[in-house]
Amino acid sequence: MNQSSIEFISILVAVSGLLGWLLKQVITYFIESSKEKSSYIEKLVAGNQKNIEEFVNTINHQRTKDREMQGKINDSLQDLKCEISNTNKINEKVFNFLSTK
Repeated sequence: MNQSSIEFISILVAVSGLLGWLLKQVITYFIESSKEKSSYIEKLVAGNQKNIEEFVNTINHQRTKDREMQGKINDSLQDLKCEISNTNKINEKVFNFLSTK
């Protein structure tokens, strides 16, 4: 082989090696970028799941408080019914007493 063929082959090997190294760097960059984006999306999803759980817990807590309040209102209405009934009985007795006098 002559000198120019050896130089051409050595340049071709060097360029091929650099091209291979460049491809490896580009592929590695895109893989790392993809991993970072996936990690970011996973963090967002986890944060959103936590927010949804807290929201649902808040709604459930509020519904529990609403049921407790409704129970207290029902008890108050029942007590009010009894008081009105007692007042009506007393007023009837007073009215009967006053009408007989």
